Amino acid sequence: MRFLFKTNYDQDIRLIKHSGQAFWYGLLAVAMLTLPYWASLYWLSQASFVLIYSVAGLGFMLAAGYTGLVSIGHAAFLRIGAYAQGYLVGHGWPFPVAMIAAAVLSGAAGVVVGLPALRVKGIYLAIATLAFGFIVEEVMARWESVTGVTAG
Repeated sequence: MRFLFKTNYDQDIRLIKHSGQAFWYGLLAVAMLTLPYWASLYWLSQASFVLIYSVAGLGFMLAAGYTGLVSIGHAAFLRIGAYAQGYLVGHGWPFPVAMIAAAVLSGAAGVVVGLPALRVKGIYLAIATLAFGFIVEEVMARWESVTGVTAG
C-alpha cells in the first residue's frame, strides 16, 4: 500500500499521482499504440469496442456524474456519429476527414437537442432525451438508402 503525504493543492489535483502510475500508464499507451502491429483481428476489434464504449461512458459520466442531469440520449448521438462515419467512408471520404465530419454532425445534433433541453430538468430531461433516442432509431431504421438498415 502506498501512502502519499500531500502538502499543497497541486499535488491533490495532479493527474498522475506517483511514478508507479506514470510507468503503468506509459506501458498501457505503448501497448495501445502498437496493438495493430501484434494483435489478431479479434483482439483489435475487441479493443476498438472497449475504446468506443469508454468514450460513450465518459460522455454519460460528464452529464450524470458531474452535473447530476440524467440523459438517456447518448446512444443516439453515438449512433449518429457512427452512421455518418460509415456513410462518408463508404462514399470515398478519407478516414480522418470523415471522422471530423461525423463528430461535427453529432455535435450539431447535440446542439439541436440541447438548446430546447436547457429548459427542462430531472425526469423531464430523461424523457426528452429518451424520445430523441427513439426518433433517431426510427429514422435510421426507415432511411434504407443511407443506413442500409440491418446491413448498415
